[in-house]
Order: sequence, then C-alpha cells, then structure tokens
Amino acid sequence: MSDSTLRKFVNRLSFKKQEVTVERVFVGAFGKHPGWDDHIDDIGFGTDSFVAAKRLLYVQGIGGNIDSGAWDKVAAENLVEGFRHVLVWCMEGSIIVGRMWSSRDGKGRSSYPMVVCVQCRRLPVRWIVESILPRLEIVEQRCVAVGSAGEVRAIIEDAQREFRGLARAFEDTAESPVVYADSLARLSEIPEMGPQGEGLLRILYHIDREAGRFHGETAGGAALRPVLLRVPGFGSAMTEGVLTWISFLLSRFGVSMPVLVLVPLGQSWADIIMGEPTEVQLRCLRVSLGVIPLTSSIPYNMGSEFVDQVSKLIEDSRSGGAEADSRTKTWI
Repeated sequence: MSDSTLRKFVNRLSFKKQEVTVERVFVGAFGKHPGWDDHIDDIGFGTDSFVAAKRLLYVQGIGGNIDSGAWDKVAAENLVEGFRHVLVWCMEGSIIVGRMWSSRDGKGRSSYPMVVCVQCRRLPVRWIVESILPRLEIVEQRCVAVGSAGEVRAIIEDAQREFRGLARAFEDTAESPVVYADSLARLSEIPEMGPQGEGLLRILYHIDREAGRFHGETAGGAALRPVLLRVPGFGSAMTEGVLTWISFLLSRFGVSMPVLVLVPLGQSWADIIMGEPTEVQLRCLRVSLGVIPLTSSIPYNMGSEFVDQVSKLIEDSRSGGAEADSRTKTWI
C-alpha cells in the first residue's frame, strides 16, 4: 500500500470515528419482518449499547423463553397475546427508547417480534420520552406496511435523519436522567397504590428485600442481581410514570444502574427491571397478572420499623425533595 493510499485510509477511519463521537442519536432495528426469510440483518447497529440491547432483550431474553418453552407452559388465560410494547432503557450513560410488536419473517414464522430502538445520549431525558418515543409509532406503522428489506432500511434511515435533525435544537448536555427530586412522594400519590400508599410500601419492601444492599456509588450496575417490579400502569400519563420511576430508582441506586421500563400497551401494568435483565425477568413480556402479580399487591409482612422509616422518607420527600432522596439511599 502506497503512502498516499495509507493516508487516505487513515483519514477515512478518523472521519468515521469523529462521526460516532459527534452524533447523539442512533436508530436501529432487529427481529422479524417479511422482508427477510429469517431474523433481520441488523440495521443501524453502530454502537455497543445497541449490540448489548439486542443480546439481552432479544437473543437471551425473548429467544431464551422461546427455546425453553417457558411461554408455551403458561395457561392460555394467563398468556398475553403477542408483543405490543414500548420500552425505555437507561443503559451505560444513554437512554434507549423503542417499540416492539408482533411480526413474522418471509417464511411466515411469528414467534419473534420486530423491535425498533433509538439510542440518545447527551440529550434531555424528558424530551427523549416526550418527543422521540411517540414518533416511533409512525416508524412502526411504516415498517408494517412494507414488504421488502430495502424499504425497511430506508424507513430506519429516514427516521435517523429526522431524529438527528430534531436533536440539533439542543446543546450537548450531560443532564442527569433523574428528573424529579421528590420522586418518592410522587409515587406515593398514585391512586392505585391504595390507602396511605400501602402498595408503594410493598414495592419498597420488595426492592429492599431483593436488592437493598446494593449501592450504585460503590459497585457497577452489573453487580446488582436483576430485580423485576410489576407496578400499576401509567395510562395516559406514561411520560410522567416512566420519568418518576426512573428518577426514584437512579436516585436510590446511582445512575450507573441499568433500568429497563417495559410498558405493554393496552394492559393495566408496567414492568421495571433493575439491573441487567435475564431470561427469567423477561418472562414478564408474555404473562399476565395471573402469573406475575403487581408487586404492590404482594402481602408482605412488613415490620413496623420499616414502615415507619419509609413513611417518614415519603413525608420528607414531599416537603424536602433532594434531601429526602439522598436519605433514601440509606434506608437499610
């Protein structure tokens, strides 16, 4: 290779590296679509976070449950038909939002869904959830309406151009995904939590029981044993529900902890996975309350000391916000 050719090659690599560094929005797709005879050839997988998301959610999670027959063993009345989900995932300093829906490949096989995701970094989390996530419904509709791989690729490329254009309205920001300092108080006021927020007390007891001794300041997110929470659904207030739960969990465990929020559209619950999800937690995608009840309904025998301590924290959160969330980290 001549010196001039080598310099051109190095310059191309440098340009690509700069592009990856500068861009803050990436759109990708994976799963099943009639344009492919098997799984989709990955589209837009330019980041490690996308690779990890597909591995955890699709290959190990959905694929693991399909291969093990876990969903086939569930009684029909307790099985959620197909996939129809919105997801918000805090992972490795990025926010990934996406939509997942039942689909099939070119040979008619329909066990796996199609997933379209958008990874955003250094952008306001509220804007991501309010502006980018709803636009993915249009991307889904367009993908469902076409039959070829080329058309799907064009749709994903169009979406990436559109979202990157929208992102230019914002300066580069290192904004924390913790939006609400009074997140604990906000959660206690959800009507579905019941009188005196008893449902929230049960959720907090479950968290404390399963993961209470993890602290994000002293351990990486992967150090947390994954924990599934099934919480009352968000209804029309999905943005607020997602932001409030993310704010609380990341305040409690640190922003390094992965948090995956899965909202099954048309259902009365949402699933939240703390830590790195596995096949076990992702069983939630296809099972109803008859198999995984609301965590807020589990009749834990909570000690009076725990109840008093958490009740005080909720009151502090209602009046103090940031100070209360700081103290929440030490409730155990």
